[in-house]
Amino acid sequence: MRIAEWARRVTEIPALGEVLQPLDQSVEWRSVAPEARPFLVAALYHQSPTKLLIVAATYERALAWQAKLELCGVPHDAISQLPSGISSLFEDASPEHVALSDRLGALRALVSDEPCIVLTTPQAGLERTLPRDILLEAFVDIRVGETIDSDRLIRQLVNLGYQPQEPVRLPGQYSRRGGIIDVFASGHDLPYRIELFGDEVESVRMFDPNNQRSVGQVEGLSLAPSRETLYTEIDPSLGEMLLSTAERESSMLEGEAALRLEELVSGDAEALAQKVYFDRLDLYRPLLHPDSGCAIDLLGEEGVLVLDEPLELETIAVRADEELAQALSARAARGEILHSPAHDFMLAPDHMASHERTLALTSMNALPPWIQSRSAHDINAMSLEPYRGRADALALTLRNYQKDGFTLVISTDQPNRAQTVLGQAEVFFDQGDGVMEVNQKNLSPQSATSPPSPSSPPSPQSSHIALGNLGGGFVFPDLKLAIVTDAELFGVARLKLPQKRFMEGAPIATVLDLRPGDYVVHINFGIGIFRGLVKREEHGIEKEFLYIEYQIPDKLFVPADQLDRIQKYLNPGDSLPKLNKLTGGEWQRTLGKAREDAKEFARELVKLYAQRKQVTRRPFGPDSPFQHEMESTFPWVETPSQMRAIKDVKLDLENPYPMDRLVCGDVGFGKTEVAIRAAFKVVQDGRQVAVLCPTTILSEQHHRNFVERLGSFGVRLDISNRFRTVAEKTAMYGKLKKGEVDMIIGTHALLGKGIEFKDLGMVVIDEEQKFGVKQKEMLKQLRTEVDVLTLSATPIPRTLSMALMDIRQMSLINDPPPGRLPIRTFVRPYAGEVVREAILRELARGGQVFYVYNRVDSIGHVLEKLRKLVPTARIGVGHGQMTEHELEPIMVGFIKGEIDILLSTTIIENGIDISNANTLIVENADRLGLSQLYQLRGRVGRSDRQAYAYFLYSGALDSTIKAGLVDHMAVGMDTRTDAGHTPETGPKKKKTVSEGAIQRLQALQEFSNLGSGYSLAFRDLQIRGAGELVGAKQSGTMQTIGYELYTQLINEAVAMLKASVDGDPIPTAEGEHMEDLTPLPTFDLPLVALIPNGYIKDAAQRLYYYQRLMSARSENSLGEVQSEVEDRYGHPPEQVTNAFAVMGQRLRAREVGISKLEAAQGRLNVQFVDRTAISPRVFSILGKKQRDAYITRDALIWPY
Repeated sequence: MRIAEWARRVTEIPALGEVLQPLDQSVEWRSVAPEARPFLVAALYHQSPTKLLIVAATYERALAWQAKLELCGVPHDAISQLPSGISSLFEDASPEHVALSDRLGALRALVSDEPCIVLTTPQAGLERTLPRDILLEAFVDIRVGETIDSDRLIRQLVNLGYQPQEPVRLPGQYSRRGGIIDVFASGHDLPYRIELFGDEVESVRMFDPNNQRSVGQVEGLSLAPSRETLYTEIDPSLGEMLLSTAERESSMLEGEAALRLEELVSGDAEALAQKVYFDRLDLYRPLLHPDSGCAIDLLGEEGVLVLDEPLELETIAVRADEELAQALSARAARGEILHSPAHDFMLAPDHMASHERTLALTSMNALPPWIQSRSAHDINAMSLEPYRGRADALALTLRNYQKDGFTLVISTDQPNRAQTVLGQAEVFFDQGDGVMEVNQKNLSPQSATSPPSPSSPPSPQSSHIALGNLGGGFVFPDLKLAIVTDAELFGVARLKLPQKRFMEGAPIATVLDLRPGDYVVHINFGIGIFRGLVKREEHGIEKEFLYIEYQIPDKLFVPADQLDRIQKYLNPGDSLPKLNKLTGGEWQRTLGKAREDAKEFARELVKLYAQRKQVTRRPFGPDSPFQHEMESTFPWVETPSQMRAIKDVKLDLENPYPMDRLVCGDVGFGKTEVAIRAAFKVVQDGRQVAVLCPTTILSEQHHRNFVERLGSFGVRLDISNRFRTVAEKTAMYGKLKKGEVDMIIGTHALLGKGIEFKDLGMVVIDEEQKFGVKQKEMLKQLRTEVDVLTLSATPIPRTLSMALMDIRQMSLINDPPPGRLPIRTFVRPYAGEVVREAILRELARGGQVFYVYNRVDSIGHVLEKLRKLVPTARIGVGHGQMTEHELEPIMVGFIKGEIDILLSTTIIENGIDISNANTLIVENADRLGLSQLYQLRGRVGRSDRQAYAYFLYSGALDSTIKAGLVDHMAVGMDTRTDAGHTPETGPKKKKTVSEGAIQRLQALQEFSNLGSGYSLAFRDLQIRGAGELVGAKQSGTMQTIGYELYTQLINEAVAMLKASVDGDPIPTAEGEHMEDLTPLPTFDLPLVALIPNGYIKDAAQRLYYYQRLMSARSENSLGEVQSEVEDRYGHPPEQVTNAFAVMGQRLRAREVGISKLEAAQGRLNVQFVDRTAISPRVFSILGKKQRDAYITRDALIWPY
């Protein structure tokens, strides 16, 4: 039986049945433990399905409500989350796609006719939104088989705020390709593909935004608005009114602020007049929708507003109102917006008492004065205390409950373990087939309809195991009913919160994502500039070519079917490459030298691989019961990708070869837990584990985490860092040698020669890129001796590239922890008012601030500047040159909340985990690497609060850079400059920010969503051109031919060398064989085989699919590309079918050794790589079928 059955049947308990009746007035349920509330509300919903708007204190609690409601039987599709939608009021930034989509989906549910539950927070619930009548009129319904006007549908999408984008990847986007319309509708998890046959809707399919492939069909689709501010009727005088208001308010501002206000409002007025959707549109919602209300007003008369602890909600709502008022006032003072009261965007806290049917849930029987409940019920539901480590106390409590006639319901995810605990406690439980047996005063032993006799004795089996852990127990003393959960039994809540949809942010452009003006490398002709796609006739057949410029006057037109011979040029440095000439042989000489260098580098890689292949060890055993018990104490539910990583590591350990695996996951995504489980497995097998950290602070944090998880299981742990004395280290190293320490955590000092292990089994390396060259060489040697597990959020390009090359295995953790919000990231020129406002906003909500400045010699100047900007703030300073006695009290003070602002160098990028610090400011961010910036950003956003990261640069953008970024600038990217600001010394000559720096900052913007560390590392690979991928010698060679071609040469060399080591074809991660790296044969046939403009109109997408087509190296991968093209663009014309058919023939021709196939003048000329490759069977066929055919030295001539 599941816990949901109990939530349905408790309504049949007479005392509860009276309470759980449909509400026709405002009611207070008193003395309700927080753990019991979702259970009771789910019972109310089952009793009378209706609309419920539940207001919880925080987003994390709202997610916990959703998880418990689903466990209690409320359908997942009936529950929506209503997040906040006014973050763009705090900063000039476009709304967050996913949050806005969720919000509009929840609003749609509120105005629909179906029962539903919407969960929200005080701020989100009180934010003004579209009026009910406008919202209802805005929905567009599409059904299969209906006739629609596709042009009218596009106009409707535009009017609803959808933006054209090809391909569609984020909510609020649409695209049109002939009779196919893609749209990512608000409130949906996946985008939809509407395919028309004429004007009839032929199909509506969901598709995966990552690979653009259809994943399922539906019969219809309801499109909601994609914005909360829509254009309806606009007063023609609105623009003039705004301009006059701006003129009046700017007269009260000074200098740049006054100019900024007039400039911004002028642009806004023009956009409003043209009814164009723009990022600042929400600022004018009060003018466009003056009669707007909030979600409470959309609930309807029959709906019920549920307030979870109203007094707490009032406090939070008041604070949110104050924060919004302060932000609006500060922005108006900076000339960014017109003066607006907070009430224009968010209603007052007492509006939560405006609904006729309000259910107030309280534990202390206290209500704000603005709530007037007409009736009250004393529920008397009490929390249960956890009994972790006190088995006797738990057993006594359970036996007493049973003795007193209570019905015990064990709500658990671990039924077998729960049965063991109950058995040890001598508590009887139902082992039947799911028939619910309960005791007196509740339900009859075998019936759920009639109450038992009060004099009936308690059932000897009055305890029941119900699947589904509610994460916290509660008891109804009056009803003699107790719900006991895993939290009480095992001390582990492990409440499975709803998984947030993972959005990677902006898609990663592959290295072959060519644009006109990009430098490219043709393997036969060298480096040139790609100018675009052109169509030309060749032998009377129309073909599409890539136009490439070389040294003047050389030009090259490369057939699209030879795109596999072209690579995008990526430069390890910042200088532009030299263009090659098409004649003279210079390129061939350069390429030959590069091949030799690639082989030399490949030999190093494969030597390491071969050494590991030769080393074997006794495999670690399968998981023991002790392992399962330890893992069950993990206080959270593992995410799917985290479980895959754990499984990968365990399989490596159970193999006879030493492990070398990279686990890449975002900050806070659970990489440490992967290491903890692997380490425990190794220790259980009698071997030792070393955990290497790049900083002392990180080693301290890891030590705390490992002790907390493993200390109670008998694992002997110790730590070695600069906080330990020499005597302590000496004694510890002695224990390590004797085997009296199972696990040691420390910095690179653990790699020292004087340190010996009795039996070292595994080394865990956290953030390897932070170690120096000498330490990395030591780590390289370790990899040939012991199992190595590397953890990283943004692995260095070499680490990432080697993993991709299959020299090392890689596991990717990309699921964000439930309840975590994406960090709002802003790239700005330095401005004192921006810094001041960001700090004051964080401090106003009781939070703390990280302020990073990475120059020790002038950090004192920054301290004085901050003291002037925020004189009331408590500021602490920390950097790597401080002694442990100086640094430790600063860190401890910040952790305890005694310091408001921690001004530090990048020493904090690893190891500081403070959930109350949710604003990060990085000064001179353009001087830091992408990995550093990403790690720094990971210091905030570790709770359910919205976190903010400001990356500030000092200097002007180069005009060419600024122009090139206009079309690609991400959300929050501000290219205005604060003239000549140099914070440590005042005004100086204006500094120009480099293109590489801007690209790094832009990458942070693009990948601001959770789980994007791997994506950032890939982008870093492109930005830096992989200069660190190889040594200095190879780096010079790479610069002459480009990273991508050089990597291809390495891959070819590694493939050959590795095959000789293995003696077998190279297996890929999926267990298949690596695709053949032999060049494809060229085909010259009298056949039109191309992608016409009429089929794929967008040139960039057409080039993308040429690249996909020509990079296919197996018929399976070719078939996948063809299916994707047909899925996205519909039935292909003959030219496209020909292109795929020819590519398939080229793949088959390569298998039989054909290098070229040419049809001309009535003859088919088939050339072979080697004459001996011609099968003897060919001679037999020729002799019987085609006597005119003949064979030359290396070709077959076949008249046709």
